[in-house]
Amino acid sequence: MIVKEQLKLELEKLISQVKEQTRSAKTIALDQAWKILQLILAQLVTAIEEIGNELSGPDKKTIVLDLLSGFYDKVFIVVNIPFVPNFLEPIIHKNVKALLMILAGSSIDALVTTFRNVGVFIDPKNKVDPSLDNIPKVSDK
Repeated sequence: MIVKEQLKLELEKLISQVKEQTRSAKTIALDQAWKILQLILAQLVTAIEEIGNELSGPDKKTIVLDLLSGFYDKVFIVVNIPFVPNFLEPIIHKNVKALLMILAGSSIDALVTTFRNVGVFIDPKNKVDPSLDNIPKVSDK
């Protein structure tokens, strides 16, 4: 699958950047992890929309979630959770990851909808003739 391979290369660059930026952090708060995941998610969604034209929406979502899961494993799994014994950390990491991946699935849908609504993604089925000015304006009321 060529699209996934291209995205993996992009993701490896992002992983390197995040690891470099968080290298000195011994702990990362859940909200910070979520912010980082959202940024990575937005970049993956944008990239797959650009290069994955032949893929269906559900296929794109599956690929992005798979790559995001790998990102989590490479970046956040090594973070030490304060006040938790080392033998319990894998259990907590697994549950935190599961929660974040559920949220990420919903975020993909929200990102795609938002990107389409603001014109970042243009649905080929709904292309509008730019010469037509049919957008309602405040002055039309």
